[in-house]
Amino acid sequence: MSLLPSLPRRPSTWSMTSTSQPPTPAAGSTPVKSAKNKTILANSSTTFDPQSIFRHTEKVVTSQSCRVRKGYAPFVKADALLATSKKESGDEAAIFIVVPPSETEAASILYSIPIIPGFKHRLEQTPPSPSTSFFQQSAKPHITLYLSCEDTKLELRISASQTAKVQKLVAELRKLSDTAVQSPTPRSLTHSWLDLYPAQPPKENDNVDALGSPEVETPGVLTPSTSTGAMTLDTPLSSVAEAIQATPATPADAAAEEDEHPDPYLPTFSRTEFLRKRLYARQEKWSTRAELKIRIATYNVNDKIPPEGTLELAPLAGKGEEDLLVFGFQEADLRRQSLLISQGNSRAEGWEAALLAGLGPKAEEFEKLVMTQYVGVLMIILVRKTLKEAISRVETSERGIGLLGFGGNKAGVAVRLKIHDTTLCFVNAHMAAFATALERRRYDYQTLKAGLTFARPGEADLTPAFEEFLPEPKEKLLTQEDSHVLFWLGDLNYRIDLPDSDVKKLVEEKKWEDMLAKDQLRSDIVSEQSFTGFTEPEISFPPTFKYVHGSTTHDLRRAPAYTDRIIYHYPTNPYTASSTFDLKCDEYTSHDILWSDHRPVTASYSAQVRVADESSRGVELAAVMKELDRLEEVYRPSLEIDGTSLEFGQVMYRQPVIREVKLRNVGRVPATYNFKPPSSDKPICKPFMWPFPATAVVEPGQDVTLKVVVCVDELAAAKLTLGDDINDVFVLQIAGGKDFFITIQAVFQPSIIALPLHVLSALPSPIRHVPLADRKILARPLAPSTTNGEAPAKPVRDVWRLLEYLMANGTGVEDLWVANQDVRDIIECLDTGVALPEESARTISVALLHILTALPTPLLPISHHTPCLSAEDRDAAFAVLEGVPQINTNVLIGLMSVVRLCSGAEDDREPKSIAEQETAKPVEVIPDEATLGVEDESTKTSTGAIKEAGLVEPPGQDETFKIEDDDAEDEDEDDVKISDNDATANTSDAPAGAVKKDEALKDDVDGLDSKLDEVSLADDEPTKTDTTSAVSKELEEFKEAGQMQTVKASQEATRSDKEEGKVVTFASPPKRGDSSLPAPVTPPAQTSALPAAVGTAHQPSEALVDALCPAIFGQTTAVGITRDKRRRFVKLLLEG
Repeated sequence: MSLLPSLPRRPSTWSMTSTSQPPTPAAGSTPVKSAKNKTILANSSTTFDPQSIFRHTEKVVTSQSCRVRKGYAPFVKADALLATSKKESGDEAAIFIVVPPSETEAASILYSIPIIPGFKHRLEQTPPSPSTSFFQQSAKPHITLYLSCEDTKLELRISASQTAKVQKLVAELRKLSDTAVQSPTPRSLTHSWLDLYPAQPPKENDNVDALGSPEVETPGVLTPSTSTGAMTLDTPLSSVAEAIQATPATPADAAAEEDEHPDPYLPTFSRTEFLRKRLYARQEKWSTRAELKIRIATYNVNDKIPPEGTLELAPLAGKGEEDLLVFGFQEADLRRQSLLISQGNSRAEGWEAALLAGLGPKAEEFEKLVMTQYVGVLMIILVRKTLKEAISRVETSERGIGLLGFGGNKAGVAVRLKIHDTTLCFVNAHMAAFATALERRRYDYQTLKAGLTFARPGEADLTPAFEEFLPEPKEKLLTQEDSHVLFWLGDLNYRIDLPDSDVKKLVEEKKWEDMLAKDQLRSDIVSEQSFTGFTEPEISFPPTFKYVHGSTTHDLRRAPAYTDRIIYHYPTNPYTASSTFDLKCDEYTSHDILWSDHRPVTASYSAQVRVADESSRGVELAAVMKELDRLEEVYRPSLEIDGTSLEFGQVMYRQPVIREVKLRNVGRVPATYNFKPPSSDKPICKPFMWPFPATAVVEPGQDVTLKVVVCVDELAAAKLTLGDDINDVFVLQIAGGKDFFITIQAVFQPSIIALPLHVLSALPSPIRHVPLADRKILARPLAPSTTNGEAPAKPVRDVWRLLEYLMANGTGVEDLWVANQDVRDIIECLDTGVALPEESARTISVALLHILTALPTPLLPISHHTPCLSAEDRDAAFAVLEGVPQINTNVLIGLMSVVRLCSGAEDDREPKSIAEQETAKPVEVIPDEATLGVEDESTKTSTGAIKEAGLVEPPGQDETFKIEDDDAEDEDEDDVKISDNDATANTSDAPAGAVKKDEALKDDVDGLDSKLDEVSLADDEPTKTDTTSAVSKELEEFKEAGQMQTVKASQEATRSDKEEGKVVTFASPPKRGDSSLPAPVTPPAQTSALPAAVGTAHQPSEALVDALCPAIFGQTTAVGITRDKRRRFVKLLLEG
């Protein structure tokens, strides 16, 4: 067997699946648009589905073909895809500018623009310009869509004919923009999924498109410059690849190639069909021809019964020269009771005996092969005994078409049989009468054609490739068309389309040809309204209907017609040409048998039937199977991967890491790859990684760069920090080829993002320094304390660290809290414990809100969201905090205090002395204005709170305050004065580790700039704190839980001692396990009051309040009244 030639390029027809993408087009193909956001590749049957490049969580809403540029760069042809990503906090949207796959390149992303509150779009329509000499782009009308967000500004040029689609795109943009404005999520926490789709702006001259060029171009036929016809399977791959790329085939060449060398990996390819087609193309090698003579007769007997022993049917039976005798009778049984219920075969047996008697001495050479009957329609087939062994697969079928659609007065019966290796089918029919019932006869034909079917042969002992007429769908039955030759005979009842008088005149003149010129059957065959493709031998006999019983005279009361016919047809056969049977009609005539008002018609045929040599056919089948094996090898897609193990190294939060893999097609056919999910209900990889492009077609000799991106967002960061495995395995499958396994290995650097507050507060050091085993222990649920059911709480180290920085550096900084900043470096500082960068207050403020918003549960628990909506004043707002976990309260009040400080809410005037405050308001107590700092960055803690809400430190710590104060302005009216002796008594009962009172205070005339010399935050690690402002005093004053129990008792002592420069000592909470002091309880809001000046100097901006809402309420969307009430609640908290 000769080698198969090398395969020239041709369009592919890969099918689409949920994870696959159709191939790129053939050379010269141009993309055009179709419905459902798919790009049709001109001159190809394939489509590009933009959804295929995205994860299952992203959905392409709409797409628009355009020309795009950034700035004054050249325009590039691309598609604008509007996509949404499903998120628990609300769907996010973005616009991708994508270049669809081409012949040599996979799909690529040029730009991605998130739709966020700062997103803007503008639409312009340019009418046609009369001038084309200079500004060629103005020569054609077009639509311009401007898109801008952050630092990306794009100009999209769209054909004016796409107005409707552009309007849809703009409508979706408006809707998604409005949704983005309502989203509470900070910008730093949105659209992390965009990092999984690496964008590569166009290079110079990349797919540059002239504005004046038409929207869609269809190239002419390309003339191959190199012939590949002489190539063989042994031709080197490089030569084949070069020839394929240089020799694009025309559609005609591609069709011929598809037929000659079909792709065995296409979904439409059938191995059985291929083997069968190849085998029968060689049938001359394994078969011979034998002559077969057939005699066919049809007779409407008008309910007559043949007399016993009659020889009158001799003209019908013939002289016994034929090998197969087929007799069709109509109206063989018109008894009323037999029309709906069979009355047995007694009449059929009488006709069989009469036929054998008609054969005379030749009857001994024949025997009945089959008999089938449906009421009055009867078929009997006699076969020469010497031929019977060559006959197989005899099947019968019956169908009524008379009364009620199944009555036996009109019906059809069929017999299908195989003689040697040739299949014949015979249909005997009695169809609707009368000249006006032409449409009914056409309907009867279609009914019998579809209804007379045959059972499939048993397939246990079959060789499918040997069966020409075995449909591959196993549920499909065989039909009349599943044969080499199909004969129809019977009383078909077609009439002459002439007035009765004209017909009678033609009969009297014996002008049979003039009558047949108006014959309905012949007209239908020509017009293909029934019996399409059938042939009838030449008629040279008189009309067979209607005769006077017992005479040769026509009954002219009815118009004579050729109702009784025998016709034949070669059904379509892709394997065997009809000419090979050489079917010839030796005789076609009628007979004067006078039993009925019809005359019988007979036809004698001779044909060449195929006789198979089974041994030779088996040899040829083996050769064809080898050809198929070689063809499969030629067409087997093959990709070469330059690495199946990707090392990503250290991966940090929100910092994408990209690794590239080169996929090269070393085969001779296009290779389609995609990624296989581990199971039907799982994605192809973990949600924080993605291969791009996830599916593509690689042409022979071409390569594709696969980019694998790993970017951990807040949803995955906490799980990975607490021990989830970051590694994964991609299964890259090649359609029709083998699978590759690509391992992804990385080490995630632990981060504080999205960890619960109780875990953050328990961290003994920066999280990068905490072993995994310890992190897992810290993540366990807290055990309730024995006092109030709440686990002991300690300050959140990283939160206080940011708060202290902002107290020291945040005052007077513009756009604090609301700026759009990259917070990743700040979070990295917190994770590692390195010093925070200088002059970064704006970024640190956004980072603080980023951390709080990313908490797994809101700072204000969801159970308190509804009560906060009814808060009308400051006291009611603070009352909502009753029952909020202590650690949450500490962070919330610390945040509000720092925001108030940095936003300028504190009055800059010098406070009055305590004595002056007492004189003005004898019962009001003002918190001391002291501040705290931290010596060591890794152990820095918070510095204050308001409203006597204790901010808890680790138990058993000492704090030494060095306080100086000038005259205070006011005094709380509700507090009771406590004498120095009482204060001393209270503090002397504090446990070991409480702040000592025997250190002297050094006065500093700067008032608000008082400094703290010594602060002990741990039993074995003293730290020092620097003074910043008055609010820092508030934060530190309430940081200790035990301090809440003694602060009021020590107010009077504090005032007098501050004037004397003494050190004020507050009680610290007991050591772990020490129950000498009750657990801290969040006090009611009305127990104390802030200085009158606090919260009155400035009102917070709406932007500031909106920035704080997600940090407090989490990423739950609120609109309308609910959103306004949340804002009011935040403002009340800011009043202090």
